[in-house]
Amino acid sequence: MTEPIQVRLCTEDDLPALSRREPHQNARYAQGHFDRQVDGDYLFALAVRGDDYLGSSVLDCRSDNLLQPELKSLWVYPEFRRHGAARALTRFLEDQAIDLGFDEIFLRVDPQNEAAIPMYISLDYTPTGDHKLTTYNYVDGLGNTHAREEMDAIYRKSLRLLRL
Repeated sequence: MTEPIQVRLCTEDDLPALSRREPHQNARYAQGHFDRQVDGDYLFALAVRGDDYLGSSVLDCRSDNLLQPELKSLWVYPEFRRHGAARALTRFLEDQAIDLGFDEIFLRVDPQNEAAIPMYISLDYTPTGDHKLTTYNYVDGLGNTHAREEMDAIYRKSLRLLRL
């Protein structure tokens, strides 16, 4: 029998294992998310099954974020996709948003992301018709930081019915 997926907030003890899974040793994505979580209004969630890290996502509630709260940086490791980790992460962070008093939640997604969009729609996210130019920073194999711009579609979900 397969163990259930557990979702919880990242702790400092998780960082070495997460760091080993990053695309480049100098990327430090997990450390950056964890540091923002420590600063507040930012939740870095992990999906785990037993000793396996399945993926992670973030709920950004910072006041300087135009979409508040925003579900972002949803990532499931390729070998664990289609096992429910993305849904579990999304639902966990939606519950966190409800607990924080939010009535709706937003996310941005690349309109060409044919894997993510059907999942978000199945979780009752709807496109707003708005788009936002987003600059993504990434680290290459040599440790150099680069920027890439994409026009993301904005989706929203009402959390009011989930409060009941």
